[in-house]
Amino acid sequence: MASPVNITGLPSVQSVLERRPGAMVGRTGAPHEVARPFVQFLEEQVTKVNTLHHEADEAVAAMATGRSNNIHEMMISLEKADVSFRLLAKVRNKAIDAYQEIMRMSI
Repeated sequence: MASPVNITGLPSVQSVLERRPGAMVGRTGAPHEVARPFVQFLEEQVTKVNTLHHEADEAVAAMATGRSNNIHEMMISLEKADVSFRLLAKVRNKAIDAYQEIMRMSI
């Protein structure tokens, strides 16, 4: 028969809060307490994407009119706008796919 295990010499275990991006979206300290609705979070992200597109448009207009000669900043702002829009489109497509899957389950 096995002898009992003595755990008095083991270090104490502490829980670690997960720090991944998006892991704590809308959460506060309490387990079921929501800081803001998901719809509000989504609206803020769409507004940020729109802002990035306006900034990219301004950079292109400044380059075209000669107000700016910094092509690097223009290209960076265009890429930021492009990547953010593609991510937004993918999130939208995933949300639509999830909705369609739920609708198929209810039939």
